[in-house]
Amino acid sequence: MKFFLIDGSSFLYRAYYAFPHMADKDGHNVNVVYGFFRMLMKIFQERPNYFVITWDSPVKTFRHEEYPEYKANRKKMDDDFKHQIPITKAIVAELWIPSLIVPWYEADDIIYTLAMKYKEDKNVMIDIYSWDKDLKYLLDTNISCVDSMKWLTTTPEVFIKEYWFEPIHILEYLALVGDSADNIKWIVWIWPKKASDLIQKYQTIDNIYTHIDEITWDIKQKLIDGKEDAYLSRGLIELKSITEIEDTQIENFTLSLDFPKYKQVLIGEHHFNSFEKTLDELKKKLQNPVQIGLF
Repeated sequence: MKFFLIDGSSFLYRAYYAFPHMADKDGHNVNVVYGFFRMLMKIFQERPNYFVITWDSPVKTFRHEEYPEYKANRKKMDDDFKHQIPITKAIVAELWIPSLIVPWYEADDIIYTLAMKYKEDKNVMIDIYSWDKDLKYLLDTNISCVDSMKWLTTTPEVFIKEYWFEPIHILEYLALVGDSADNIKWIVWIWPKKASDLIQKYQTIDNIYTHIDEITWDIKQKLIDGKEDAYLSRGLIELKSITEIEDTQIENFTLSLDFPKYKQVLIGEHHFNSFEKTLDELKKKLQNPVQIGLF
C-alpha cells in the first residue's frame, strides 16, 4: 500500500515560481492553481492508495511564541500569490482530496504525526513530498522523501551518502548549521563539513557538549559561544506529534478520483482545458493493472 504525505505549502510555492503567468477570464493570474493541480496529476500517476495534503496553520505556531523571529526573514507574500491560495484550497475540498490543517502546528508536524503512526507497518510505503530537510528524520526502509522543488527522491541510503550519518540525526545536524529558510540560527563558523564530522562522532547536541573537552580548541570555543543558539535551534527544529488529530486511521485518507467531477471543476468551472487530455490519460493508466515482470 502506498501512502503519500504532501506538504501543501511547498507545492504552492513550487507552482508559483515554476509555472508562467496565466490569466483567467477576469485577467487574474491563476498559475498557482493550475500548477498545483498539474503537480498532483503527476503524483497520482504513481497510484497512491492513501493520500493527504497537509497545510500550515493559518495562525502563528507555537514556534513563533518560542522564537518571535522564526521565519521573520521571509519576504512578504505577493498579493498575486496570496489570492490564489484560498482558491486552490477550495478546489482541493471540492474534489474531495483528503487534507489536514491543525491550528498552531505546521504541515511538517502533521506529516510527522502520520508517518510515525505507520512507520512500523512495513506494508505501508510512505512517500513524503516536501523540500524541508527536517522531515528526512523520518527516512526508513518504508519511508522516502521527495524534494517537491527538484523531484529527487531521498532514501536512507541516498541520505547517508550525502550526509555521512544516519537520518535520525538530521535534527541535531541542523541545530549546528541552522536553517536559513526558517531563520534558524547556526553556530558561527561551524560549516556543514565540520558539523557532519561532529554528528558522525557524537550523534547528538547533548553528547557534543558532554565531550566538549575532547574537541580541538578552535572548534570547542565556537561551540561554547554558540551553545545557547544550538539548543534554541534544536527545540525549534524538533518535529511534534499532534494529539489534536483525533482520527488518524489510514482509511480516512483513501484517494478516490472522481474523473467527471475533476473535469467539471478544473475544466468546466476554471477553464483549464489542457486537463482534458491529462485526465483522460490518467484515467486510462489507472484502469490498467500494474505490469509485473516475470524475471
